[in-house]
Amino acid sequence: MSVNNYDTIADLYDIYVPATYDLEFFLKETMKARGEVLELMSGSGRVSLPLIQAGVKLTCVDISAQLNAIFRKKLELAGLKADIYQMSICELDLPKKFAMAIIPFHSFAHLVSKNDQQTALERVHAHLLPGGVFICTLGNPSVRNKAVDGQMRLFRKYMLSEARGTLFLWILEKFDDEDPQVVQAYQFFEEYDQKCVLQSKRLLELHFRLTEKEEFEVMAKAAGFRVKEFYGDYDYSKFQPESSPAMLWIMEKA
Repeated sequence: MSVNNYDTIADLYDIYVPATYDLEFFLKETMKARGEVLELMSGSGRVSLPLIQAGVKLTCVDISAQLNAIFRKKLELAGLKADIYQMSICELDLPKKFAMAIIPFHSFAHLVSKNDQQTALERVHAHLLPGGVFICTLGNPSVRNKAVDGQMRLFRKYMLSEARGTLFLWILEKFDDEDPQVVQAYQFFEEYDQKCVLQSKRLLELHFRLTEKEEFEVMAKAAGFRVKEFYGDYDYSKFQPESSPAMLWIMEKA
């Protein structure tokens, strides 16, 4: 079984990830860009579509063929257009450079090794115009670590469309035995019909790295970035090491 392979649950993604809490932040920030914007790890277009609808000139990159296909269908139905590429951020190779690059939803953490994270930062830097801005979102390890306890829990249940029944999502998270900064997550998706009969069950195995603030800042500087602004949440609140849910980095190509 492959790890971090969203192709296996792509048709369920928009059902169990209905998040909107970061949209206002990214709309506000991307509207400041003096040129085209690159969204990395864009998935099914949860953030991308509102940005495009707002007039942001967006290019999107994601490694999942199935999520990209879903995003393309959304664009078609909405009568919108955007360039979408399927590739790893560590192998980013596009024919142009951008005024801004963004990685929403703490997705940078899915680059599990330090080498991959450093490589990705360097590839992003290479795709920015002089003075270009890079916004990278990460979870705060001090807060996120508290939920990693090796226990299986029902995360949430979702009503499925067209009277299909209910989707249950169970999650178990534990720390890697060899690297305590890496979390191994197991997400179990159960679909039940209206008679509560199990119709299907799927497993998504995810690994993600909880990078510390100082560690990320060193990597970013080595890749050629300087920090412009740093926040602890999407309301632009000051970062509090023990309580802020996120680390929001707004950096500039030095």
